[in-house]
Amino acid sequence: MIFRLLIFSVLSAITTNISLSQIDIEILQFKTIDKTSFIDVIIDIPGELCNYQKAEQDWLSTTKITVIAESKGDVKAFKKTSLLSPLFKDSSEAINTNQIHLERLTLPPSEYQISLNIEAKTEHSFTRGVKVHHSGAPEVSDILLVEAFAKSEESKGSKFFRSGFEMIPVVGKEIPLEATQFKFYTELYNINEVVGEDSLFLLVFGFTDSNGILDPNFTRYKRLNAKGVTPVFEVLPVSPATPPSTNGSILVQARTRDGNLIAEKYVPISRNIISGYNNEVSSAREITDRFELYRHLEDHLPLASPSQQHTIGRTLKEVHDITVLQGFLEQFWIKRNPLDPEKAWREYCGEIALVDTTFGGCRSGHGADTDMGYVYLKYGKPNTVVKRHHDTDYYPYEIWHYHHTNGFTNRRFLFFAPHVVTECMEILQSDMPGEIQNEDWIQMLRSRENRTQVINSQLNRMNPRDTYSREEPEDLYYNPR
Repeated sequence: MIFRLLIFSVLSAITTNISLSQIDIEILQFKTIDKTSFIDVIIDIPGELCNYQKAEQDWLSTTKITVIAESKGDVKAFKKTSLLSPLFKDSSEAINTNQIHLERLTLPPSEYQISLNIEAKTEHSFTRGVKVHHSGAPEVSDILLVEAFAKSEESKGSKFFRSGFEMIPVVGKEIPLEATQFKFYTELYNINEVVGEDSLFLLVFGFTDSNGILDPNFTRYKRLNAKGVTPVFEVLPVSPATPPSTNGSILVQARTRDGNLIAEKYVPISRNIISGYNNEVSSAREITDRFELYRHLEDHLPLASPSQQHTIGRTLKEVHDITVLQGFLEQFWIKRNPLDPEKAWREYCGEIALVDTTFGGCRSGHGADTDMGYVYLKYGKPNTVVKRHHDTDYYPYEIWHYHHTNGFTNRRFLFFAPHVVTECMEILQSDMPGEIQNEDWIQMLRSRENRTQVINSQLNRMNPRDTYSREEPEDLYYNPR
């Protein structure tokens, strides 16, 4: 059950060489032991694009996926699936969790047009030409990147089962910045016809530089027994510089014991490469000071996903190669707005300048580091604002009300100044999922001398008070003007 849930939790930081409105697609070819060819169509759908509905106490989405393979005008294979998400208690967790699906089509050798239709929150279509070839010669299959894996005695009908492991695939051929390992799966075919059944041969695999030369520090060698189909599941270390940001590859070779080449496969792979898009955030490259650029990335924390926040807050903090920081910034906006990332980035820069001016006074001018600035950047300008900065019965406070924001309606944030410094207000209460919630916030707002501790707030959740006291802050909170 734990592994099944993992299948739906693929890191969103990974980009691919094919994208349709942030839905990532990859098509890989493999063969069975009897030389029957098939393709795996892997689809990675961001949770924010899924159509979540409340089902009793949980959130659930259904995505309809249709895959059609046509050759010479005739439909040769057809699959239609209703992909159900796991049940989520928290809607914010749901929209931040990707849904991944694998569809397998058995196809004889020919040229095909693969058509996909994905009905999520909106409808998406995709087509790609694929040539399924037949060859009795030794060869290396396509290479599948693996996010996570677990040993399994049998497949139990899972399409993610391969050679004793159940694997979560990664779409595309780019390694995220925070990764320290590169896990991949591939298959070697007909090696036994060269060296003999069960005879030893040499497997070589590693990363190459931009000239196609294997890096000796990131190359491994193994002896394997030849079969008609020889599965290979291996792991390589990675570093911020290996594979290179451009023109690198993963190379898999089968060689005889004497070192003679039998078959090989080069697959382009990189770190932080921006591909498959017509638009770029070219102006971002004008920021050439490393400190200034990293500070600018910190201003993106309000918009970032949990994995992106981890990358900014930890991984990039130790990176001094400015091209890596520039690449992450470009990738961030291309992923967020593929149609016009430059415009979206410039608009956000305007928002950063606004919150720096408005809220940055108590954080060395950095508004994104304040609670108010963070909320403004993440959820936008509130529709109404109630300010009570000089009421003697309560700490100074403000209430922000949003009609619609980030897929939610009628949401509120209450900020207060526990140190009576109105420029540095903190979130005390919000009904937005994932944000701070205090059931006893009205007492905390009233208590100017003996501020209620967090532990008391947590205990009060188990024994909540009367939810409406008729006090002015509560009236303003539930009935914004």
